[in-house]
Formats: sequence, C-alpha cells, structure tokens
Amino acid sequence: MIVAAVAPAQKMLVLKMLVPKMLVVDQLAWAAEEAPYAPLLPDRTDHSWDRLTNAIAWAQSGAVASWLIAQGFGPHGKTFPVPAGDSPERAVLLLGALRAGALVVEGPCPVAFDVLVNCSIDASVAERRRHIDAATPARMRGKVCWRHGDLATIAEALAP
Repeated sequence: MIVAAVAPAQKMLVLKMLVPKMLVVDQLAWAAEEAPYAPLLPDRTDHSWDRLTNAIAWAQSGAVASWLIAQGFGPHGKTFPVPAGDSPERAVLLLGALRAGALVVEGPCPVAFDVLVNCSIDASVAERRRHIDAATPARMRGKVCWRHGDLATIAEALAP
C-alpha cells in the first residue's frame, strides 16, 4: 500500500487524501494501529496530556463506548453529557461517545471517569461503527449540532 512507504509523520495526510472524509472514529483507529505510542494531541502543552497516547485513547474510549452502548446511548438514543474544558479525561469521554454514536452535549458526566474507562470492551463497539456515518449527529456546540462528517480531525472533534 502507498501509505506504508510514507514517513510516519505524513501518513495521516496521505491517508486523508486517499480517503477524503475519514471520520474521527476511523482516524483514531488508524492512529492507534500506526502510531500507538504517539501522543494523541501532540500540540497540547499541559503535561497532563503526555500520557494520553493514541493506543491509550483507543482502549479507554472503547471501554467508555461499551458502557454507553450497554446503557442505551447511541444513534437515535440518549444524549451523553461531557464536561466543558480541555483535559485528557474529557477527550476520552468525548471519543468514547463518538465511538458509541451518542450525541454529545455539554454537562457534568453522570458516571465517574474511572468507572467508565475500566469497563470491559465488547464487540458492540465494533458493531456500532457500522451504524455511524457522516450524517450521524456527534456533538452539540451551543445550539449547533455537528455531525460526524463535520469533524475533520481528532483535534477539531475534541476542541472545547
């Protein structure tokens, strides 16, 4: 494949040219496989972000997604509140909600972060991906509903 011959730092750019509108959930899966130890958001300067690698974000967001799916969150289901701000925990919650297909709204998380990221990951997360497309609602920012296809990058999806 052409992507294999490209320098690691340029792979996402090449892949995005090959797949023009890759959803954020697919970008995360690709990043976790291709660069598992790389920081999820390398531009973040706060040291609390140092430990959130692509692989950790993938694993923890999968656990969050499993819990959400089991509780009835997802496309056409309940909305999931994620706190405002900019933290690694918020990023994992938001990515988990996106992977579950849940519409994210701003608000206090109803369950402790440590509980969510320690849930077992089950096949429902992989199956749910089949029901998420560019038109699936992803986030409410103010009164604007952003759909999965509106979010071009992981950083954009996680922006406060």
